[in-house]
Amino acid sequence: MDNRQGYEEEIDLKDLLFHIMYKWRSVLLIAVLACALAGGYAALYNQNSYPREKAEVQGRLEKQVGILDELKAQAKPDAPAPTDAEGRTADQVQKQIEEIQKELDEVQKLGVPKYAVIGFVGGFFVLVFCYAIGYVFSDKLRGERELRERYGYYLLGTIPKNRKKKLLDGIDRFLRRLDGVERITEEEAYRIVATNIANLAKDGGTFLVTGTLEEERLMEFTARIVPQLPENILLMTGACMNINATTLEMLAECDAVVLVEERDGSLRTKVQKEQESMAALEKNVIGYVLA
Repeated sequence: MDNRQGYEEEIDLKDLLFHIMYKWRSVLLIAVLACALAGGYAALYNQNSYPREKAEVQGRLEKQVGILDELKAQAKPDAPAPTDAEGRTADQVQKQIEEIQKELDEVQKLGVPKYAVIGFVGGFFVLVFCYAIGYVFSDKLRGERELRERYGYYLLGTIPKNRKKKLLDGIDRFLRRLDGVERITEEEAYRIVATNIANLAKDGGTFLVTGTLEEERLMEFTARIVPQLPENILLMTGACMNINATTLEMLAECDAVVLVEERDGSLRTKVQKEQESMAALEKNVIGYVLA
């Protein structure tokens, strides 16, 4: 395994870790529910099933003890050992009593705290496992570096999503800092993208803005970028070229492409089709934006 492959696996593991950590609310919720269910089951068992099971075994034990006492009372020296209605001797009844006593010892109350902890840990790891499996088999783009690692594209910038304030939002901010996500305003993010496009296209030209996002979002992106670009850089917007022939026509006419995709939203298979269409026409991608 070469260094590049090892680096890519390290990035994937890091992205997987943060993918799960960002789901901490649902993980905690399911863990608490599992804790409550397991603890509640133990409490109900102790209240309902335990007394009934213990009474049933205790009753059988007392019955056998009574039979044993009768057999001992009937026993006479130099006479055959007496038997009960089932033909058992006192020794056989004694063995039966010992077996029932072991069964009675096994009928115990369930520890509510113990079951609650087991439920919490079980619920936690089950949901983490489900999120991990979903991540591994997902076809969605993951980290910011993925398109660069796959195709060598340059990251022009990342447009922050409008995040609604949630309970304990400070934890989310802490996780984003650990993930290396910079705190930046939407206006500044668009300005960074525009500056990068201008720097990479110094000679100007016509550039196609496209991607697998909805056409309305692509149009909004272009509208925010155009006022910040030099006059010799022209942008035209096209819907996903995989499903839009007009975009393919614009692709043939443009000088290069600006891809706009969505992290945890755009599908790799669709991005790959875009790459194949651009490669067929020998069109360069000056960079990509994650919105």
